[in-house]
Amino acid sequence: MKIDTVLHSDYTVVSIAGEIDMYSSPALRDMLLTLVKKNTATVIVNLKEVRYIDSSGIATFVEALKKMLAYKGKLKMAQVPDRLMEIFNFSKLDKVFEIYGSIEDAANS
Repeated sequence: MKIDTVLHSDYTVVSIAGEIDMYSSPALRDMLLTLVKKNTATVIVNLKEVRYIDSSGIATFVEALKKMLAYKGKLKMAQVPDRLMEIFNFSKLDKVFEIYGSIEDAANS
């Protein structure tokens, strides 16, 4: 898994490539919790290049969202591939996370 973070004036984009699984999710968790500790107002997670996600990856996003909601932060998903969208739909997480077709749509929402 590869993680790139780009800071913008109003939001931070976290782009992930590869697989998010029990081996790689601790690194993602550490990075997201660092943003949480900084009270980052809006984090947009770009999932365009993610090939696979397991329950530990989903749990990482849920934990980050819960911690962000405590200070009224927002965690948004962008460019979610169809195979991952099926998981979000099946688990009803599409009702929990804000999901957008593009980074621009997420940033402007």
